[in-house]
Amino acid sequence: MEMRKGFTLIELVVAVAILAMVISFSTVVFRVSIKAHRIASANMEIMQKMRAITDQLNADFAGVISEPKGKIRFKRDAESYEDNKLHYIGTEDVNNKIGSDSILFFANGDFQSTGQYDYEGTEKTVTGTAACIYYGLAEVEGYSDTEKLDPKKKVLVRRQTIITGDDRWEPDNELDALQEYCKESLAYLIADSLFDANDLMEPPPLDTRDEVDLSMYMAKGVDDFTIQFDEWDSISDKLEWVPIDETEFSKYENERIVARALKFSFKIYDSRGVIEKGRRFSHIVYLLD
Repeated sequence: MEMRKGFTLIELVVAVAILAMVISFSTVVFRVSIKAHRIASANMEIMQKMRAITDQLNADFAGVISEPKGKIRFKRDAESYEDNKLHYIGTEDVNNKIGSDSILFFANGDFQSTGQYDYEGTEKTVTGTAACIYYGLAEVEGYSDTEKLDPKKKVLVRRQTIITGDDRWEPDNELDALQEYCKESLAYLIADSLFDANDLMEPPPLDTRDEVDLSMYMAKGVDDFTIQFDEWDSISDKLEWVPIDETEFSKYENERIVARALKFSFKIYDSRGVIEKGRRFSHIVYLLD
């Protein structure tokens, strides 16, 4: 009889074992590849947010105006440091109800509104060469205290109020209102010292369904937005960034601080929470030559 060759039981077992090992290794490699891709995508998202923030800071501070005066509101523990005050080329005191710093200043540039407004009966875009600019965390709808909010849901905003001396714009918006433009000339604001930043320093509400609010949207997933300024320490004979912590706030109470540079530090989270602790960045802008 003709003999037919086949696989023995041992050969089949060995083949199945090898196949199982290959599949197992492939699964591990696939999981590692997926994880690496997710981390790379998260880092790319974070870096895009960081670049958008730093590029805008550079553009705004390239035209910063020292008069009329601007101010910084530094974060603090609301119970322990409620009465402490700190100013940057500042004027009056403001309360701090948010766990991150904020800044308000004037700058020259090419500004235009996102909305259309009544100009002698015609809907037009407001343009101007000067604006009052605010950076800080927004008041997120449904949360009265953003410190308790998930960092991935916190939003860094940039609000600009265009300064226009053209009184033909309607309605009559004042600087202390959260509007896209103000019908006063910059020279008038400087001469009459009308700048009162108290209302403008409040964390602005953010409704992404409103086109004006949407124009403030800088980046989501930004937390611990802190601002420091340079100060020469005569004891250590070196330049330092201050304040270091909340205990230093009272040291600068009611003082006018003229800084040559500002250091912005912030933590950015990706939208999916792949990088759980986020990534922290620092960016320096120079105010004087």
